[in-house]
Amino acid sequence: MMDRVFSFFLPAFLLLTVVACSSSKRPQSAMNDDGFSSRNFLQQINTIRARGCNCGGRNYPPAPAVGWNNKLENAAAAHSNYMQRSGRLTHSGRNGMMPEKRVSASGYQWSAVAENIAMGQRSTSEVIQSWLQSPQHCRNIMSRNITEIGAARSGAYWTLVLAAPAYK
Repeated sequence: MMDRVFSFFLPAFLLLTVVACSSSKRPQSAMNDDGFSSRNFLQQINTIRARGCNCGGRNYPPAPAVGWNNKLENAAAAHSNYMQRSGRLTHSGRNGMMPEKRVSASGYQWSAVAENIAMGQRSTSEVIQSWLQSPQHCRNIMSRNITEIGAARSGAYWTLVLAAPAYK
């Protein structure tokens, strides 16, 4: 009997350990948010980066904090608005424009660009946690190549643009 109980709880415990980056170490102020705040969003992303994360079975060590960039926020807002208007969750924007072109169009000169999108989450905490459950989205968040972010929400649609400026 004890072996059966142990064999049931051990996998559950391991599953919780695998999703260590979604632990309860989130800032208190971020736990019950019901919308979007750039300050709160940045704080949550940097908290995750500071402690490291397991993304789809690959452990990422702590990464340096990222900064907020208004041009990236504008690119994210334009894309979230586009998805809201079109009713589609897609990385392809108006006229088929992909994230790199949208970021360039915002006036940001970049050396690296990534984009996370989502639909239906009700809070910043919820959307970030859903991205952490997706190996590719999680890797984008933990990438050491990324130094700045911008994010936005339009209705049910979320966009996170992650980038690093061009080297001069």
